[in-house]
Amino acid sequence: MRKVLVLTVVFLALTLVLVSAQPARSKEPLPTVVIQPDGTVYPPTEAIVQNGNTYTFTDNLYAAIKIQKSNIVLDGAGFTLSGPYNGTAMDAWVIGEGNDQLPNGTLAQYVIGIDLGSPDVKGVTIENLDVKNFSIGMYIWTQNNTITGNGVFDNIVGILLSGSNQTVTKNYIADNQRGLFFGFNNAGDVIPSDIVINHNDFENNVVQLNGCECKYINASEPPHSWDNGRQGNHWSNYNGTDSNGDGIGDTRYVIDALNQDRYPLMQSPTKMPSPAAKVPVETIVLGFSAAAVVAVAAVVYRSRKRN
Repeated sequence: MRKVLVLTVVFLALTLVLVSAQPARSKEPLPTVVIQPDGTVYPPTEAIVQNGNTYTFTDNLYAAIKIQKSNIVLDGAGFTLSGPYNGTAMDAWVIGEGNDQLPNGTLAQYVIGIDLGSPDVKGVTIENLDVKNFSIGMYIWTQNNTITGNGVFDNIVGILLSGSNQTVTKNYIADNQRGLFFGFNNAGDVIPSDIVINHNDFENNVVQLNGCECKYINASEPPHSWDNGRQGNHWSNYNGTDSNGDGIGDTRYVIDALNQDRYPLMQSPTKMPSPAAKVPVETIVLGFSAAAVVAVAAVVYRSRKRN
């Protein structure tokens, strides 16, 4: 009996060592997860749970997402959607600078984190999700969509925005080559007046907000004020002052001739979302194994003491 108990202790101890020594898994080729027109997720993934028209992340996900269903909510619950972009020179295609040709004449290869499947997909809300390491973090090019409470960082383009009646609020947009980019990029295009951009934090993007670097500016297009009439966004490179201490800069943040923030915020109105604390499976297994070793060792000790 004593020999069996000792062998059990040794087995559990080895289990503890093996579990703790498992190497991290290498990243596989980037898959695409599709929210299909009928609402199903394909291929199915445990990282996204559907409840009616709400799709909630339960874990981090290395994938691209294509949305083919209207009027849904994609709730990141603080988790991260990540891609393969690593910031190397081969990947350094920047939208808005000419066409999609790289200097060596090859076509740029880029990956979109969240893309909408067709012009008929509308009314999508994306919230509480961190999106990083993509050529384009989010491409929002249809109508009536809302992007709120997300972290969008370490991409070439954080958010590429087109379409009308779009709302972009309370997002942390940081460390992208282009923070937010307007896709209305022809000389005659006019950015719709129903686009709302306020209470975002633009942090250390190479270019915080812009559109196509067109040769000619549409003279008929009025300047756009990216604020709600009282408060705008926080800009990490704003160098104005706040003499009355109301949290709003005394001078406008001028992006270019057609874009300005009349009421720049002195402090960030938002922060990157983070998931609710959860105990990793590895921690549970290790804790259980360690507890089992201690318990069995105690049994062995008491058995020896009796004998």
